[in-house]
Amino acid sequence: MSAKKRYKKHLVKADEVFEAGPIRVARFGKLVQWQSRWQEVEFDEFQQNLAKQYPGIVTEIDQLVREIALLVSKLPPLQLLLRARQVVMLHYAEFKPEAERDIEDVLAVRMVDYIQSLIASVPPSHQQRTEVTDEDWSILQENVQTLFWKVSFDYPRALAAKERLKDASFDQNMYQLKWEAQLFWCNVRGHQYESHIPAYLNDLFLPHSKVLQEVLGIRGEEFVNAFVDIRDASIFGMGDAMREFESIDGGLLHTVKQEQGDLSDCSKEDLRELWSQAIEEEGLERQLGDVFGRLFGLDLYDVEKITNLPRDLLNDLAWSPGEDQEFFAEGDYQGWPLRIWPIFKRPFIRVDGRFYCFDIHPLFDNLYRVIQRIVARHKPEYREQWNQNQSELSERLPLEYFKQMLPGATEWRSVFYKSATGSGKKGWCETDGLLVFDDHLFVFECRGGAFSYTSPAVDFPSHIASLENLVVKPANQGKRFLDYLSSSDCVSIFDHSHQKVGELRQADFRHITIVAVTLDSFTELAARLLHLSKIGVETEDMPVWSVSLDDLRAFVDVFTSPLIFLHFIEQRMQATKSEAVECNDELDHLGLYLKHNHYVHYMESLSGPDGIALRLFGYRSELDRFFSERVKDPTITCWLGQEIPSRIGEVIELLTDGEKYGRSRVAAFLLDISTDWREILSSHIEEQLKQLSVKRAAPYSSHGDVRLTLFCWKSPTSLRDADMALDHARAVALINSDENRLLLELTYGEDDVLEDASWQWVTANLIPEHSRSRLQAEAERLRNRRIKNVRASRGKIGRNDPCPCGSGKKWKKCCLGRH
Repeated sequence: MSAKKRYKKHLVKADEVFEAGPIRVARFGKLVQWQSRWQEVEFDEFQQNLAKQYPGIVTEIDQLVREIALLVSKLPPLQLLLRARQVVMLHYAEFKPEAERDIEDVLAVRMVDYIQSLIASVPPSHQQRTEVTDEDWSILQENVQTLFWKVSFDYPRALAAKERLKDASFDQNMYQLKWEAQLFWCNVRGHQYESHIPAYLNDLFLPHSKVLQEVLGIRGEEFVNAFVDIRDASIFGMGDAMREFESIDGGLLHTVKQEQGDLSDCSKEDLRELWSQAIEEEGLERQLGDVFGRLFGLDLYDVEKITNLPRDLLNDLAWSPGEDQEFFAEGDYQGWPLRIWPIFKRPFIRVDGRFYCFDIHPLFDNLYRVIQRIVARHKPEYREQWNQNQSELSERLPLEYFKQMLPGATEWRSVFYKSATGSGKKGWCETDGLLVFDDHLFVFECRGGAFSYTSPAVDFPSHIASLENLVVKPANQGKRFLDYLSSSDCVSIFDHSHQKVGELRQADFRHITIVAVTLDSFTELAARLLHLSKIGVETEDMPVWSVSLDDLRAFVDVFTSPLIFLHFIEQRMQATKSEAVECNDELDHLGLYLKHNHYVHYMESLSGPDGIALRLFGYRSELDRFFSERVKDPTITCWLGQEIPSRIGEVIELLTDGEKYGRSRVAAFLLDISTDWREILSSHIEEQLKQLSVKRAAPYSSHGDVRLTLFCWKSPTSLRDADMALDHARAVALINSDENRLLLELTYGEDDVLEDASWQWVTANLIPEHSRSRLQAEAERLRNRRIKNVRASRGKIGRNDPCPCGSGKKWKKCCLGRH
């Protein structure tokens, strides 16, 4: 039977199409295709009009910022931020995947972080109002929404048009990347899932426990627990307070009914009096005051009521109103979201001597670098030690996370080898780590350095320089090790003392991956490493997987099977070579893999001529859903995965539990095939098991892209005959001169439970000469039998029908001449 396992280029009909002038937008499932059909003259005219709008747009944005800042200065800051936070909770009361959030959801968050940044940088008015009216809120909300739309879309379009007309060498690719970086800067928060915040804190701060105690007055463990408490107050605090209130209220109702009996005739005033008496008698005044403070007041955001963080540290982490002097300093983008926001530098706000945290995402996105700067300011001499600790943990953690996904893997850390250096002479070189699992080799190059903290609008070259330092340079260092690996059949590796610790043979590895790991998350750029060559960011001719620690924590939770993780790696590395795959981050790649398996082929099947851009939509929604549940229940089992029939899943599980070399290649072969063919193969296994209960089962063979011969054995009715199985697989391979046909033998117990799997790879031209004649004759018998069976079931074979022999050719171009 002929099988196909990968996508072929084909015409796919769009689910929806929208056209507006020269712009055509088509949706294919979760992919959106944009196509520009401008005529050159029309496009030039449009660009000229946009360029003319540029001065007016800048003036409008400046005016909006002034109006927003003036209104914020007149409003009471805590009331304003409390209302903003309450609106956020209304918008996010029910789970919404990122792809389903609308502009109002995003605006709700900006009403917290951007407004807090304005409070920190705009001196309060001497005539500050006592409350935030609905009219105040409506004006402020409308102006902030308009501001972010203009900054995110109107301004960059007009600026691009202006620069294009002024500069004949205008680089559209560079500007596109800069604009997208600005979009992320202004609108995207949350580098890690909330469920990973405790691990993030443990990983990055416990190694610095001694200096945290010395400089900040708090031990590492206390520091971690305090910030986990801030997270919990933000996520669970309101719900916990509501449940506590309902419990108290229910208890009071029971008490009052016991004392008063039927309450149906009581007036509201009587009920209020009865409740007050019961509260006093039960001594619940303080508990209810605490509950109301969380439900309706500021207690969920008052950091000193949530944690025991030292006040000196809180002062370092907080702005007072109007204290920041940089956000509105003279220069370009005064008060615009394109500058460094004050909340990025100090996540808390200080009002009347109290410290408040209204938004945990800017807090945890920036906390590590903020604390690093605080420590360095208080104790400059500790910079070197901090960097050493940082280097150690950035090299240690990636391998630890990989070993959670690949238990039993062999690892080496800080591997040294001799190779040509920049001077051309051979010298000692280092790679941060190596990890071997079956026939996969991972080469780790890790970086603990900070990604550029400047705004891409202000200093985009620094973002590119960071990318080159944190991704491109490690990729090239990994390539240098691969050059060494390929320099001999067997190479030696050494430790830091230059003592030999092992040997490696390139021939042992079917797949080699360079992994560039960073502490900081910036995968909206790193995930597009291939496409950055358009702007002059080049790596050696070797794919690299750029991934952050935040990404790895997500992968650890999703991948429970080492062999499925390795298969994802193989697909992910194919994506690094494809122009058709352009994702915003690593989780988009993961979502594509879970949905489409060979997602590179799927994307390429939808790609078209130049001028058509594909954008992803909603591929990480199930990931968002899972991690939303995981934050509520850390023990919840991951349900994410591809559809794998139970019989195929049994084989992969057995391979995972075993230690036979080459098992990942067999698993990859089975995972490569499409969902439909997985079902077909699983049904053939079931059919063979039924046959085995009464007789020996007929083997199953497929042809085309999936070259598989399957034998099922069962004790005691059908004991394994390895020689017979190999002869049959070789005969099948000879029919079409197959390369790498998989002979898979599955042995089941009496209860149809899989007990063992054996395999070989059969290549026709490697069959021993002394067996070739005999097997060639058997191959002809198999060919004739297949043709006979097809004629018996279907009658005449059409000239253009697929040949029954399984070659994939038409009948007229294959076996017709033989018959």
